[in-house]
Amino acid sequence: MSTELIEKKTIGEVEHIVHASGEWDGTGPVEFSDDGVTWVQAWAPTIEFAADGSPIRVEIAHPEFARVEVHRKGVRIPTTVTIRWSEQYPAASEEWSAKWDRSPMRHLGRTVRMVAFRQTFRDLLGDLRIEEEIDERDLPADVAPQAAADAPAARDWDAEIAAAETIEQIDQVETDARAARAFTPNAAGTARHRALRARRKAIVESAWALDHTSASTPEPEAAPAPAPAAAERPAPRDYLPPQNRADRRAARRKKGRR
Repeated sequence: MSTELIEKKTIGEVEHIVHASGEWDGTGPVEFSDDGVTWVQAWAPTIEFAADGSPIRVEIAHPEFARVEVHRKGVRIPTTVTIRWSEQYPAASEEWSAKWDRSPMRHLGRTVRMVAFRQTFRDLLGDLRIEEEIDERDLPADVAPQAAADAPAARDWDAEIAAAETIEQIDQVETDARAARAFTPNAAGTARHRALRARRKAIVESAWALDHTSASTPEPEAAPAPAPAAAERPAPRDYLPPQNRADRRAARRKKGRR
């Protein structure tokens, strides 16, 4: 399955086309957001730390949204574009998805600029794409059946989230779900993502409670060893009558000597 069916250019080549047109009137700074409310130009991942300050895991590994404004001469209102990570992430390309995971701010920023350029200068760019944007959705219809045949079997993400019992398992489910774009930009996808976060929180709290319960419960003291039994002395037997004739004679002689 080839993606060469669509013309591809780098973001630099696209900017050259736009700037050389004489119609470009400026591009605003790219801004990023995790929630669509707070926007920053310099984004950093959210990392969860342990009590001793050591990092445990990356809580938010990429920005959820990016936006930018592009101005065109003769147009009073600039083109403002906002895109979402899950809608642009190139999951169909292992090479490009790895690049996005390593440098999320760079690639999401390139993509939002490309989308804004395309909307502002449709007459110049048409449906031109940059490499980060290309995935199976861009293929012609006659290639789609083969893509569907090659697609792996669907997974029940909700069931896998509920069945996860360790942090490693829930993290692996999240990684696979993101690669499969299971957190869709709708109510169902949002609910699934919240369920995953809630499940992970429950696993962490359960593990924490178990560790502290084990540490606070003292081990039972060993029972003292039983004292050794004292050796029994044989009971005296001198009160018993002699058992045979020789003993009786010896006893009488003994009495006579007294």
